[in-house]
Amino acid sequence: MDLGRVLAQYDAEVRARPKARSGFEVERTGGVIRLTGHFNFICWWDLGPGGARETVAGQATYLRSRGEELIWRVYEHDKPAELGDCLAEEGFEAEPPGTLMVFDLANQLTAPIGPDIEIRRITTMEDLPGFMAASDVAFGREESWRFAAYSSCLGDPDLALYVALVSGKTVASARLEIGSSNFGLLFGGGVSPSYRRQGLYRALVAERAKEAKRLGCSYLIAAAETPDCEVTNGIVIKEPARNDNKALTNGLTDCGGRVRDSPGEKQLRLYRSLGISTSAER
Repeated sequence: MDLGRVLAQYDAEVRARPKARSGFEVERTGGVIRLTGHFNFICWWDLGPGGARETVAGQATYLRSRGEELIWRVYEHDKPAELGDCLAEEGFEAEPPGTLMVFDLANQLTAPIGPDIEIRRITTMEDLPGFMAASDVAFGREESWRFAAYSSCLGDPDLALYVALVSGKTVASARLEIGSSNFGLLFGGGVSPSYRRQGLYRALVAERAKEAKRLGCSYLIAAAETPDCEVTNGIVIKEPARNDNKALTNGLTDCGGRVRDSPGEKQLRLYRSLGISTSAER
């Protein structure tokens, strides 16, 4: 896999042309592309020489005036080079490193499961509370905005929600979004603590890979919170403690960061890549 080509394709198709999901609007303003809604996220920008500082200050001022948070994700290859410093000057604070993982869907991904395990796609409102509850338990937090966001788009072909059941009990959940015709994006995978180490995590990845491939995608993408995952043939063989975004390899590394404003103001958040590297296939 030519990672440089895949990265450029991902930038052009997914980051520079984001799809407007339910509850979000895509805004093109001041040289940046900003998603606003349940949270605010800058995914792309086109800034000329010397333009970063003014743009960052403008975005920070705008979101602070609304009393809202902002996420700005920057990859190591992004320009201008001084963007990270400009963000820091505006109160952004780096979070721990993460990794952008890529899996080539030309490869086969299998996940044998026991007879008491079922992987099911969520298609009705009746099943959505179980999906939400499993995610809340897995991640140890409640994100109530997701119910409204997902309930209005269960029929969207570019969104797929999955749960894993053990003996009829919903104990894990995961989400697939189609970012472009070539990229399936993995989000929100998590397994309830007492049901980990049973292959549920891998099974949810495999099911999403199957769906992404059916829809014609060439790659799966996931942003991992930490890069130190054990992989075999591109798949994590050690279930992560918090989420399944460490499911893929052949990775483009990316890292995250959070920035705090002055006391009493809303937090701004920065996701910032410190490097890009390749992982040899094993």
